[in-house]
Amino acid sequence: ADKAQVQRATQAAETAPVGQQIVWSNPESGNSGSVTPTREGQDAGGNTCREYKSTVNVGGKTEEAVGSACRQPDGTWKIVN
Repeated sequence: ADKAQVQRATQAAETAPVGQQIVWSNPESGNSGSVTPTREGQDAGGNTCREYKSTVNVGGKTEEAVGSACRQPDGTWKIVN
């Protein structure tokens, strides 16, 4: 169920305004987190890319990650780092 919550948050972050935090939580497991798009631009091929910050709180421990993803010609997103 946590994975489904994360996927929904990630999908919402694909079109959310830069800086808008998308929060998820699973009351059954007690786990939670967020995905925040932090910057948007284009790669050399003209594809829209977004940098993001994500946090996950599992068992009282919080982990943070940052990365970039670019929209592919078929509309899917690919993490590039």
